[in-house]
Amino acid sequence: MRLIAVALGFIAVMLAGATVHAEKRLRFATEGGYPPFNYVQNGEAAGFDVDIGMALCRAMDAECGVLVVEWGALLDGLIDGKYDFVVASMARTDERDTLVDFTTPYYRSRTNFIGNPAKLANVSRKQLAGKTLAAQRDTVQAQYLEDNFGDAAHIKLFPTLKESYAALANGSVDALLVDSLVAFEFLQSEHGQDFDYIGDPVDTADPSSEARIVVRSGDRELLQDIETALNQIRLDGTYERINRAYFPFSIY
Repeated sequence: MRLIAVALGFIAVMLAGATVHAEKRLRFATEGGYPPFNYVQNGEAAGFDVDIGMALCRAMDAECGVLVVEWGALLDGLIDGKYDFVVASMARTDERDTLVDFTTPYYRSRTNFIGNPAKLANVSRKQLAGKTLAAQRDTVQAQYLEDNFGDAAHIKLFPTLKESYAALANGSVDALLVDSLVAFEFLQSEHGQDFDYIGDPVDTADPSSEARIVVRSGDRELLQDIETALNQIRLDGTYERINRAYFPFSIY
């Protein structure tokens, strides 16, 4: 009888543990239009951001689902509780900081103009005066254009990066301001053959050069769990393996 009781107690503990594990379910969102960081492939979310998000979930011993959400709606959906965190190459800004909480950076990049070097030699205010400049709407790049060239150039902001690239390719804009790592893939594509980085990267402090994961304001427990998981995947080599799948150099 005592052995039966012990066995039953052991089973109860195992079931309780299974219940706790099963209840640790999280959802994270990404944009799906920012290759190679996030995009949709065969109807599924894919890319660096998605791989990092899923690796964090495994490190947190959580079962995760991923949602593809339009860029401009990402923070609203997070605040409304539609998902638990966002992995979408988002920079921290003063305005966003009043709405949500950010982790430490999970990768670093720069922001560059890209254009046709045969038509555009540099990106000084004098060179860009009267030109048509583009960026994706609601990004730090868009804000940079408005703050620094709004009085000197024509600015076009597009809902998606894909539309921004198309405008550059068809000649309706002269230059596009974009994350340099994102542009790296476009410049190697068939549509990007006539284009290159123009000038030096913009000041790293304006806009931010650091991508962070986002949680709801005040969700300190999840924020700490993600920070711990980020450290774990850095130490165990998972981050490096994901990095190398997309870039031949470190982006951390």
